[in-house]
Amino acid sequence: MGISLVPKDIKHERKPKHTNADLPFPRDSYSADLKFWQTALLPEFLDWIATKEDSFGANADPQFNVAVTELWQQHFSAYPITPAVYAQVAAAVRNWRSKFGKAGVKAVGSALAADEFTTVESRADHVRDELFESSFVYEDKKEEKGAYRSELILRTFASHLSVVLKTDTSYGHPVGAMAISCAAVERALHMHKTGICSADGVERKGKRSAHNFVAVPWGARAKAYLPGIKKLSTQKWSKIIAMARPFIDSAALITADDTEDNESEDSRGLIQVSDDSD
Repeated sequence: MGISLVPKDIKHERKPKHTNADLPFPRDSYSADLKFWQTALLPEFLDWIATKEDSFGANADPQFNVAVTELWQQHFSAYPITPAVYAQVAAAVRNWRSKFGKAGVKAVGSALAADEFTTVESRADHVRDELFESSFVYEDKKEEKGAYRSELILRTFASHLSVVLKTDTSYGHPVGAMAISCAAVERALHMHKTGICSADGVERKGKRSAHNFVAVPWGARAKAYLPGIKKLSTQKWSKIIAMARPFIDSAALITADDTEDNESEDSRGLIQVSDDSD
């Protein structure tokens, strides 16, 4: 079997980049249609994405295009759907995930700016304690109660609420959004591991940087939190959302994975979820 060589001067065609200007809205109603797209269709779609366990891989979900098509027909049935629609929804999902990363860094930075952390050493010690057995997810760290209700988690999760509370539609519990929130805070804490914010505190896998909030390695780390998150009752979800609401304004920043081989038992999946009385 021979090997076919491709001449250097032959380049692969790149998919055209789309912008909102490419959406199939008539010129005379473009502004109104775009506003409805941003405040109705996208928030509703992101609410659906947030229920997916693998939110980092959501763009590859077999139902992705189906869901986009259904929402387009629901909200913009008078207009033909075009490739730009799918492309811009995919871009919105990437932007949505990016918000979590930014919110996590902001939340950790604000926490470490408290008066009690006057030295680099005190900040580093606090970060170490927060990372130990994923302590940072608990409202009551000593008793390991109030899972997913720590201020760090609530501030980060609020970045999701700032988007989806624009719609009255709900597709279920946002397990994927909470998993991403946990991964985002974990990443931010690692960035502050030395007491000073730095990408050097985030472990790398091969040539890939773990500093950027992308699928490798954060997709796998987000999914590692799912066992506890999936145990949350409707009552607990209501409490989490109510507690996160006050942080919405501060969170409104914008309109195939693998894990470390040295982890024998992942503390992310062992988070304790107490009964509904707390």
